[in-house]
Amino acid sequence: MKKLLLFAVCVMFGVADMKAAEPMEKTDTLYILGVGNSWTRDSMRWLSAIAKSTGRPVVVGHAYLGGSTLEQQYNGIDNTEYTYKHRNIDQVVHNTYQYWLYNCTENPKKTPNKGYRNGLAGIGVTLESVVTDKPWNIMVLQPEVTMRRYLKSKGGTFDLNLLVERIKKMMKPEVAAKVRCGLMVPFSYPQGNTDYRKALYDWYNDGVKPASQSEWDLLYERAHSAIQKEIYEVGASMGKSCEFYVNVGRAIYLGRQHKQLSKSGYKLQRSQNNTHLSEGLAMYIASLAYAYTLLDIKQEDVTFYPKYSKDAQLTGDRGTTDLIKVENTPALAKQARKVAWKACKR
Repeated sequence: MKKLLLFAVCVMFGVADMKAAEPMEKTDTLYILGVGNSWTRDSMRWLSAIAKSTGRPVVVGHAYLGGSTLEQQYNGIDNTEYTYKHRNIDQVVHNTYQYWLYNCTENPKKTPNKGYRNGLAGIGVTLESVVTDKPWNIMVLQPEVTMRRYLKSKGGTFDLNLLVERIKKMMKPEVAAKVRCGLMVPFSYPQGNTDYRKALYDWYNDGVKPASQSEWDLLYERAHSAIQKEIYEVGASMGKSCEFYVNVGRAIYLGRQHKQLSKSGYKLQRSQNNTHLSEGLAMYIASLAYAYTLLDIKQEDVTFYPKYSKDAQLTGDRGTTDLIKVENTPALAKQARKVAWKACKR
């Protein structure tokens, strides 16, 4: 009973049992794979460069399908005709993954290398080609923002173990036997965001659409709190298939509360009507959450930081902010490292 009470208190404060992946010898190359949608791309953007600055050899890869859920990816792994809707357009799953690979570098090798057009043309790669490309030690699944989709006790619709098992079947037996799997904790949207998602109020507002911006802002706050609590329920339901959590959501949330950091992209978001993290410090904070959780490093070990935060001009109800190219400073990077460290503190 005492253990359950302690767990409940930890969840309340966002520091629930953050099981870190046990690192190998620091001289061994660590192969880290992310599978998800474009939030996986955002969140792993600087992980390779961060690791390199600490002297840790790391190869980072991620396969993603824009706007997809993990359930949709599972449904389309083998079914070559299966599609899902993204921006009201049918998107094929089977062979349209975008694969980014960082081999101790700041910038990725992209496959396909000449842009990316998801859809019925099937331009991209299969997930199998990605998971068999390297001897992955760690695999991080990135669910979408509606965690309740995966909780059967709350009307959820999908067992993430099915996806883990299918991916392991693609791998070589010796890789599948040793790969460690975990979950990325998604971030919610910031106050002032005007990208209104029906799924959010279906799952977190009893199906009632907010009537004003202030009500949407409250919903985003409620969604963040729900994600922070429910991610551990999802992980527990997966049993041994979930060995750790990378709490990107909490790291971004704390960054949004930081007066200086939140200026680097409004509330660390790429643009007013966009759900992505801004290039630069926002993606840096997210990648630090991966580094602190998966690597045996401390915040003072990291010397790399992106020199600029890049974005388009933001214009809207918040006024106009020119973020096309903002130079970051060592002091600001240090604050970003502190925020991410606090989010991952065990």
